[in-house]
Amino acid sequence: MEFDPLGAGMSLVSGHGLAGVFALALAERIVPIIPSYGLLLALGIMAADGAFGLPAAVTAATLGSVTGCAAVFCGVGRLGEARSTRLVMRCGRSCGLSAERIDRGIEAVRRRQTILAFALQLVPTVRLFAPAFAALVGARPRGVLAASALGIAVWNAMFIAIGFGAARWGEPTNMTTLTLAALGALLAVEGGLFWTLRKIRTGRGRPDASSAPC
Repeated sequence: MEFDPLGAGMSLVSGHGLAGVFALALAERIVPIIPSYGLLLALGIMAADGAFGLPAAVTAATLGSVTGCAAVFCGVGRLGEARSTRLVMRCGRSCGLSAERIDRGIEAVRRRQTILAFALQLVPTVRLFAPAFAALVGARPRGVLAASALGIAVWNAMFIAIGFGAARWGEPTNMTTLTLAALGALLAVEGGLFWTLRKIRTGRGRPDASSAPC
């Protein structure tokens, strides 16, 4: 018998239909037990198997994720700066984010609130903390939540579509195997982007030979 713990767990969700999809997407934003891409890939596979329609799955998951995002934003905003900063630091470290990376995220959101509210929703792990960063800097709720919703919609639609396509046109798919493959691909892309940005920064910091004194 093929080992597929994620598939076994998702089979329980399918019994609740789109309400289960909404609830699971909401919970993932607050208690990220399953990586979001694994959840979304599984939803795509379930849609391909006929549990619900593809557009309906994207819509329900996006509404759940946006609701969770708004809950985090409002919750952190109500805690006050000192308590919310300690909470974000503690949760961030438990998810593998260093204090330095969290500080950089907060400062970046302070400078470019709306743009980064969208962009950070496309970065694994950091996307869960982006609304907390925005709340810490006192960002405008309407602009931040609208931009976050757009980023969430792109992220959710992309992975649900990948799961749907893998199940519809590929070999019979093990959800757990597909999730691990997606993790490897994401780490490779993230590593490539980090290397590219580092090279760009190094190049900018290097003095121009043409301007050097003779």
